[in-house]
Amino acid sequence: MTINKQVFVFDGDSPERLDVFASSNAEDFSRGIIQKMIKDGLITVNGKTKKPSWPLTRGEKVEIILPSKETKIKLKDLIIYEDKNLFVISKPAGLLVHPQSPLWETNAEVAFTSEETLAALILAAPPKNFEKDTPRAGLVHRLDKDTSGVMVIAKNSKTQEAMTNLFAGREVYKEYEAILCGELKEEGRIEVPIGRVAGGKIKASELGREAVTEYKPLKIKNGFTLARLHPVTGRTNQLRVHLSWLGYPVLGDYLYKGATASRLMLHARRVKFKLGKKAYEFEVAPPEDFTNAWQDKTK
Repeated sequence: MTINKQVFVFDGDSPERLDVFASSNAEDFSRGIIQKMIKDGLITVNGKTKKPSWPLTRGEKVEIILPSKETKIKLKDLIIYEDKNLFVISKPAGLLVHPQSPLWETNAEVAFTSEETLAALILAAPPKNFEKDTPRAGLVHRLDKDTSGVMVIAKNSKTQEAMTNLFAGREVYKEYEAILCGELKEEGRIEVPIGRVAGGKIKASELGREAVTEYKPLKIKNGFTLARLHPVTGRTNQLRVHLSWLGYPVLGDYLYKGATASRLMLHARRVKFKLGKKAYEFEVAPPEDFTNAWQDKTK
């Protein structure tokens, strides 16, 4: 592995904070990102880790190790389909789609300063025909970190814009599977607005935005339900909020009072849409940890 390292010697007449000095010499990174890099040991003083507030004195050597673009997960191992305009992956649970800091959208290096993300995988090893100037690494939608399943990514700006419009216009059919806490006996439709409330948590609220979810139980056993979910709208955390509001939270959903499990038992199984004259449909069966959880809970 090649390490991209920069070394600077502080020659100021008066002390200066380490994070301020590093920010002035690594202009592509915000001070917040620089502070995180210092805490992670990527920026040192005379070979030793220091606090961001460390007062540099003349002659001290500051070493900045720029983030590596090597990733543990390989994008090629996730791809289930690709053509010249888009590709489709099976996202594993636990993989964040993109960094929380929006700075990665204008500075790709920032994507490699946080935990491993799908955006970083794309930027580190883009697939064939991927146009590097495509905004947001080609992302057109997202899944929660702990949700597994099918995702579509554009390879160029034109396809990205078209796909984004399809999602915004509710012209993409999405189907999920979930293990729910409780025995949900009948299929139905939830039309309950959701939005952020005091404290930042997303909840069912009359002051929220329109949100619609259709649901259908597939199997019921031992106090749990395997259900098919169709989010008609696409609000953040919509399925989790709606099912919790209904009284059947998703298994493993610590945020919305689901019973404890190894992961959030929510899986994006199918996506279907028409792009131009071509119809697309992709399906990914739930992974082993999902099916094992259902078997364990229903023995």
